[in-house]
Amino acid sequence: MTEDSEFNESFAAEAENPEEFEDSEPEEEEVVEETQEVEEEETEFHEADETTETDDSEEEDFDKPVSEGDIVELEVEDLGSKGDGIARREGFVIFVPGGEVGETYDVEITSVGRKFAFGEISE
Repeated sequence: MTEDSEFNESFAAEAENPEEFEDSEPEEEEVVEETQEVEEEETEFHEADETTETDDSEEEDFDKPVSEGDIVELEVEDLGSKGDGIARREGFVIFVPGGEVGETYDVEITSVGRKFAFGEISE
């Protein structure tokens, strides 16, 4: 028996004896309660979003361990996907083009972003 024929038989049975199938649909009170629960969950979710947004704005104000123009000694710990060296200072990521893993360089910071910076190896 195919799914279509099973559906047609159950539909036909429901049409012949509708009182047997009345309990399968939720009553209006149940639907209203479920809608209210969903609305409460959405409100809680949006309130959590507002808290997160506030936390993000506070994160922007933290002190970065480097500033543009600084010359710092860094050890390249890893390579990025484009081949740039990756160094860290106090957990803050600094990309160093041309840097080799395990080497230490004097690096001049050329630009500082919110979460990372770029630097060039000083000669």
